[in-house]
Amino acid sequence: MRDGINLERAGVPAIVISHDVFEKAAQAQSKALDLADLRVIVYNQPKGEAADVEGATAARSVVDQLLKMVQDSAS
Repeated sequence: MRDGINLERAGVPAIVISHDVFEKAAQAQSKALDLADLRVIVYNQPKGEAADVEGATAARSVVDQLLKMVQDSAS
């Protein structure tokens, strides 16, 4: 979060990626630091044993959200 906020304040567009477990904390921190419009991609934290986790599915979800945010900011 802090890196994303610092980048935005320096004029560098940033997108923060966070597990859903930290979504509320991320929103609270960005609001508290006066950057409520910071773009945050939230994805579900994988559950289960490492061998059972669908990392590729989570990665696809993050990439899809990232592409949408980048495209939206370009228009």
